[in-house]
Parts: sequence; structure tokens; C-alpha cells
Amino acid sequence: MRVTIKDIAREAGVSTAAVSKALNGQPDIGETTRLRIIRISRELGYTPNMIARNLVTKGNKTIGVLIPDISTPIYPRIYKGINETAMKYGYTLLLGDTKRSIESEKKYIMTMMENRVAGLLVSPVSNDISHIVQVVRGQIPIIYFGGKVNDAMKNSIGIDNYHGAMLAIDYLTGLGHKDIIMICDDLDTKTRHDRVDGYREAMEKKGLKPLVVFNNEGLKGRQCGVSAIRHIIAGRTLPTAVFALNDLMAIGAMEALSEAGLRVPEAVSVMGYDDISFASLPMIGLSTIWQPKFKTGEMALELLHKKLQDDPVTEDRKIVLQPELRIRTSTCRI
Repeated sequence: MRVTIKDIAREAGVSTAAVSKALNGQPDIGETTRLRIIRISRELGYTPNMIARNLVTKGNKTIGVLIPDISTPIYPRIYKGINETAMKYGYTLLLGDTKRSIESEKKYIMTMMENRVAGLLVSPVSNDISHIVQVVRGQIPIIYFGGKVNDAMKNSIGIDNYHGAMLAIDYLTGLGHKDIIMICDDLDTKTRHDRVDGYREAMEKKGLKPLVVFNNEGLKGRQCGVSAIRHIIAGRTLPTAVFALNDLMAIGAMEALSEAGLRVPEAVSVMGYDDISFASLPMIGLSTIWQPKFKTGEMALELLHKKLQDDPVTEDRKIVLQPELRIRTSTCRI
């Protein structure tokens, strides 16, 4: 439940008028009383109702959406799912790009709380969401989505990345590949862990030796893929196939193979993950694992809508969506 000025007044032993004066900086209230009211309001997690102050609306149909980087290829499609579903129910969206900053994420949430959003859809920038929980204090429902979704997030929309990685390896081994290397940047999210674990499990089930090549230069995406393949070419016999953590990394791998004069897929098959928008372009033709991006956004909004409609609040739910195989020209049979 939201903390109101009535709650603060009850705790402070003063009138609601006194609370209003203290929180709005009005001069006709004692300094000691003002400071006590402000302290209690902070302890209770009160955030000012900017919409009520401005007399904008009686009914609240505004939802806050936080995305860590809108330029990342998967998020525009997720947001499309959120937006189209929000329009169906008459919600207005407030979108914030947190630039992968915890401090920016906190500021956005505080601003959205001040503007009295009905609920939040958050793709968190960190596996640790304690700072979000501290700011919101259970006053409004939150649905989490995106790459940092983990078991600590009570209400979330996730992808079965473990199964997706197994799909990729089952497909590659079905083409006759036995020497399949996975390239990865790091293991700082559950998403990455699940994809690597799925790869290893699938390889071991086939009686094959898994090999994950991690980048230790702090590189991400395409640059990580380029660097990984350059190191592989320099240090060992080429594998027959490369499975990349994501599509951008796979495209970087294809770039490095091309600069070394190695044709894809004739010399090395390359498999990605995510099915970003330009993976299907003819000049790329990346075989990959499709994840339901639009559906993720759609289901996130649907779950939040149910939370807002039901009384009492619906029980916590974790929805896991299934990925699918997309076969194109970057892989072939050997």
C-alpha cells in the first residue's frame, strides 16, 4: 500500500494539514515539527504525489518503463510489445533509458514514484535489485524483464536460455559438427550462465568436449566476437563451428573470420543467439536462437495489468517463455 500524508500524520501525532505544510515548505509551522515530519516521511518511504498536486487526473493510468540501453537491438522490439498492450488497456507509458547506471535507475524510479505511476516495468541494470526495492517499498507493483532477470525477482518475464543453448548445439551436432567452441564475454548474469550451462550440458550429452572461450579484455558484443576469433585463429586449429553468446558477438566472429580469409559457413559455421533485427539480412544470414522479444513486452504489461486490477493483489508469478531455432546461411552440414 502507498504511504499517505494520513499515515505520516498518525505517526507524527499531528494533523494532515501540518504534514502538508511541512512537506511543501510552507513557513507557518515550527522548525522542530517540520524536521520531525520530514524524518518520519522518509522513514515510511513517502514520495510526493506530483499528479495530485497539479490536479492532472483522478484516475491513474500511467506506467513507468525502465530500459538499460534503448540502442541495444533487443529492447525496441520488447518496448513495442509493451506499448501495443498498454494502448489496449488505455495506459500511458513513461520511458526511461537508465544507461546501465544504478544511480540513474534509482533517480528514474524516484521521479516516476513522485509522478505517481501505477506500476513499473523494469529491465534492471544489475542482478542486485535491493536499491529498487528500497525506493519502492512495496507501494506499487513491479514486473522485471530482460537479461538480468533472476530468482530474486518475484514477478518477472524470462526466457529459457538454457533450453535455447541446447537447441543450438543439437542443431549443430545434427549437421555433423563435433568441434564446437562457444565464445562469451563474462558470466555476470543468469542469462549468460544459463546459455553457457546449456551449451556444456548439450555437448556432454553428445559425448563431446565443451570449450568456452571467455574474453578477458572487457570487450562486449561485436568487438568481443572479433577478439575471440582472432585469439582462436592464433592459438589453435579452427573449430568447425562457433556458438556465440549473442548475435552481435556472432557477427563479430564472422567479421574476424572474413578478415582472415575464411568463408562462413564453408570454413566455420557460426551460430548466434537473440535473432536481432538485422541478423536476417541477406548479407549476414545468421543462424540463431530467436527469443520472443515482442511477447516479453506483451506479457510484462499483461502481468502488471493483472496486478493492478486484482484485489487482493495476485500472487507472485515468474513467466518463462521459450526460444526457437532460426536457420539461415551461416551454418552448413559437414
